[in-house]
Amino acid sequence: MFEAYVLVCVIGNANLCHTLSDLEGPYKTRQECIARTYEIAVDLPSYMPNYEALKYKCFENNEDAEGKVRT
Repeated sequence: MFEAYVLVCVIGNANLCHTLSDLEGPYKTRQECIARTYEIAVDLPSYMPNYEALKYKCFENNEDAEGKVRT
């Protein structure tokens, strides 16, 4: 299972950023997760008009990792 995260920053200022985590996941495949990050980026101006999506990441939710995130 994959969880979606999107890095959003104030337009024109990459020093003021936030990481958004998706509330609809997790997703069975990486491709579904990536598709969701693009949906978030498209909807972002409606919810945070002064922000732009810069990057995304789909983390694999692996119970064996014991709370650790592989990067």
